[in-house]
Amino acid sequence: MKGSSSMRKQYPTHIFLEEKKEIWALCESSISAMAISARMKKSFPDYELCLCNRETFLRLSGKE
Repeated sequence: MKGSSSMRKQYPTHIFLEEKKEIWALCESSISAMAISARMKKSFPDYELCLCNRETFLRLSGKE
């Protein structure tokens, strides 16, 4: 499962892997990484945050 549709709408550049308790976030700069990390750790403390580039994000989401 890749997260609920409401999560996908609210976080379109994030993939929620609920069964693994992982959040994969598209990250294209170091400034983005800091902001994403702070926001997600506060909002989803039980999940592991994984930052990825566009290629990995597209592969994980099944979109090309």
